[in-house]
Amino acid sequence: MNLFFKKISTLILMLSLSLGFTACDNQGEVKAKSDNKPKNEETYSKELRKYFPSVEGMVLKYSGTAEYSHNLTLNKIINKQDSVILDLKGEIHDVSDGEGPSKEDLIMETQYIINKDSVKEMQKNVKRRYSQSIVREQTVLKLPIKEGSVWNESVKIDNKQYTATTKIVEISKDNQNKNIIKTEMVVKGIEHYPEKTYKEIKIFKEDKGLTEFQNLILQKKEPLEFRYKLFEEENKQ
Repeated sequence: MNLFFKKISTLILMLSLSLGFTACDNQGEVKAKSDNKPKNEETYSKELRKYFPSVEGMVLKYSGTAEYSHNLTLNKIINKQDSVILDLKGEIHDVSDGEGPSKEDLIMETQYIINKDSVKEMQKNVKRRYSQSIVREQTVLKLPIKEGSVWNESVKIDNKQYTATTKIVEISKDNQNKNIIKTEMVVKGIEHYPEKTYKEIKIFKEDKGLTEFQNLILQKKEPLEFRYKLFEEENKQ
């Protein structure tokens, strides 16, 4: 009888050891698979990233309607696993010989956040400058990048919510084979704009970011068709 119980105890012990080794092997296999996974894999869109500058310190110079001009400097690039953040800061050039706004009121700050499928633009200066979009936070680009692509989003204008509709109206290339994207944003139901509709055009170029902006600026008499473009030195062939 005692011999029988000894055999049973030995069998149970062997089974326990066998299960223990199997569990260890499985844990080792799981760990090995986990170790083989890519670490810090970037998930933001490389396609969208190429439409913005990549060198800190790059200066962008713009000029436009009625001797308007401003510059922006790419102060900081923050690379994260799921996004890239671009911080730009500059100022509007004062052509009033000191009779216009204070220097502080001419400072402009813009941030772009590139994630897996879109690019968000945010105005970081506390008060909106007259030459900036009336939409202080908006999605300026969104995948897929193809003519006719449309997206809607809820935006805030003067503390009221509206629906903004943005469309990629044209895709082209410059003489250096750089891609160019032209978008049009429309926001309906805004007082004082023609047909109660606000419109703006933005053009983005590969490696440059925003190269052109157009909208209407409200004035006492009638709206001003406003526009500015990026100054680009001609490449010698």
